[in-house]
Amino acid sequence: MDSFGGIREPRPTQVDLLTDAYRVTGVVMTRFQRITDILNQLSGSHLTVSQATISEHADPSATTSAPSVSVDTAAILVLAAPDLSGGASAEMRIPKRAVRAQLAIPPLRCTGKVHIAQGSRPLDGLLNVTDRFLPMTEVTIESGAFPQLARTAEVVAIARSRAQLLLVMDDENPDELLADVLDQRTAEVWLRSDEDAQG
Repeated sequence: MDSFGGIREPRPTQVDLLTDAYRVTGVVMTRFQRITDILNQLSGSHLTVSQATISEHADPSATTSAPSVSVDTAAILVLAAPDLSGGASAEMRIPKRAVRAQLAIPPLRCTGKVHIAQGSRPLDGLLNVTDRFLPMTEVTIESGAFPQLARTAEVVAIARSRAQLLLVMDDENPDELLADVLDQRTAEVWLRSDEDAQG
């Protein structure tokens, strides 16, 4: 929603996505501000990319241009959209902490920060979520099989469900519980808000 509570009009947004075999760059129409919402809130099974340029990892010099291409979201490993953010929306009240992690999503290796709810273990924050795509920030992408795919990005949407290996590399406060970071008054306000929302 916009600042007046209305629905945002879809706007063109540049994207760069990787599957296990292809790279697709182009434009998607979206009303979302968060990069993961482009994929997690998609009503269909395919993402439509217009003004598309398509290259194959095995032959990156051979590119194809197309007015539009439909990409199966189940095949998308990583999506970058430089104009969008990866942070929580203003309405979200749950504080999170950054955890450095590496996800092996063949043929890619993605290293960066994932953001885990305070009071939860890093692997729980990665595994026990409903969203297929999670934001990763300060990302380095590498590929042993296809070195030309190496890049860095401020934020990407990453296909958590496609990761074959999950490695938590650095957790600054692994044993910090929610009670340790919230004062009692704030906790009570949150609990009342949750009860009101449920009741």
